[in-house]
Amino acid sequence: MVKIMNNSNSTPEIISDSKYFEPDTVRITICGSQHHGKVWQHSHAFYEFVYVEQGFSLHSYNGKTSVLCGGDLFAIFPGDVHSYNSAYHTHIYNCLFYLEELGDLRSEVLRLPGIDWERRRAAAPLPIIRVGLSERRELVELLEHMRRERENKAVGWELNLKGLLINFLTMYSRLISSLPDHECRQDERGYCGYIYAVLKFVEENYTRDITGADIAEFVGLSQDYLSRQFKAAMAMTPVEYVRKFRVAKSIDLLKTTDMSIANIADACGFGDISLYSRVFKQIIGVSPAAFRKE
Repeated sequence: MVKIMNNSNSTPEIISDSKYFEPDTVRITICGSQHHGKVWQHSHAFYEFVYVEQGFSLHSYNGKTSVLCGGDLFAIFPGDVHSYNSAYHTHIYNCLFYLEELGDLRSEVLRLPGIDWERRRAAAPLPIIRVGLSERRELVELLEHMRRERENKAVGWELNLKGLLINFLTMYSRLISSLPDHECRQDERGYCGYIYAVLKFVEENYTRDITGADIAEFVGLSQDYLSRQFKAAMAMTPVEYVRKFRVAKSIDLLKTTDMSIANIADACGFGDISLYSRVFKQIIGVSPAAFRKE
């Protein structure tokens, strides 16, 4: 389980290897974690992949806040500071490892498309991959297989775990490499076409006054149908997503600027400061002023 850190100090906690890796064994492990509330900012020396199986959370990574929902997959690099806020019954898988454990295969793995991390990170932050419905079961089965190998420690488990990690990284490579096509593809529930259209629309228009009807009109669906489809995939309606996306954007401004709360409310599409404060407190648990002070 991931430790819920009750440290009010703003200095990130450095997580030691001993928390997750047993001595004198392969440094590859899978943790299944239930988040509810807040996980304070921390960093570590190993690589981490996070897959959100279900739930909702705000995730801060190197100072940028994003909305996480079921189906999201992303990478965290050694030394990078991250935290979770306002997690609501969020179940995640953490794949933790050192690349050195792959031995001679390490350089070959790093040549996989999307895994040439240093070059990609220099160009732009790595994206959060929203895994399609058809691939989610395959991904969870692979992570569970890795978890059982570590837990049971049957003959050859360390060797098998290394092979499963390569399988996982290969799957990640395929997902990240096919992002443009993946976003345009329609699967059996219209996930990619409809959902990505909503996400893109919200990201480009959250600063202005947009409604559920505006989003539905842009996507070309009835508001009720879109709301049902979106909620089935993201566990919230488009309107709820807009509110949480705006709060996530406002968190970045609260942390990195000295803008007044009224100006932040306006910049993030709330307009009315009382509405902003009320929505912020519903999602985060404290007022914007208290969050900034903390």
